[in-house]
This record gives sequence, C-alpha cells and structure tokens, in this order.
Amino acid sequence: MSKRILVVDDEEVIRKFVKIHLMKLGYEVDEAEDGQKAIEKITEEKFDLIICDVMMPNKSGWEVVKEVKSNPEMNEIPIILLTAKSDDADMFKGYELGANYYMTKPFTKDQLLYGMKLMFEETF
Repeated sequence: MSKRILVVDDEEVIRKFVKIHLMKLGYEVDEAEDGQKAIEKITEEKFDLIICDVMMPNKSGWEVVKEVKSNPEMNEIPIILLTAKSDDADMFKGYELGANYYMTKPFTKDQLLYGMKLMFEETF
C-alpha cells in the first residue's frame, strides 16, 4: 500500500509542484489550501506525512503542528514545514512545536526528496 501524504499550502502552484513530484514516486497525495481544512482532513483520514506551509489563512502551519503533535491519535505523523520564513528563530520554533523537518522556499525537487528520505528512510 502506498504512503499517503497531505500537502498543505495556500499557494496552488506549490501544492501542485509537490503533488506531481510525489505522485511520480508512487505516493498517494491529497491537498488542503489552509490549516483549518488540513486539520479536518487529518481527523477524518489517515496520512503518513504532512507537508505544511506556515503562513496560511484560517489556521497557520504553527497551529497545525501544535494540534497534530498534541493529539495522541495523530502525534506520530511526521511533519515537514515548507515555508518562506527563513529566520533561525522561525526554524527553531517549528522544531520546538514538533516539526520533523524544516525547509525554506524557494526549494528544489531534490531538497524535497531529501526531506522525504529522512521521513521514510527511503532512497530515490
């Protein structure tokens, strides 16, 4: 069975870029355009990984990480934060909230695949 990944970003072009590359690798990919919709999907469906932007309407990526990691039914889901927030303080905040990996925009396909490799210990 293929791993399921939720891509959360308010920019459709980012969601599509990530989705296309991950689907080529055989992953099943779903999308959410904001943090609130992401939480709704995560509570209704099972995901093996969440790739999440930080700055979004309705619920930020910070809030998504905090909710997922504080819920015993979801806290094992790894989270990659994918964001334009490149300050060290932001990166440290992401890790302190429970993110498993932090990537800044702009990013390349290879950087994304490296993060995936860390999460799933797979080679591409």
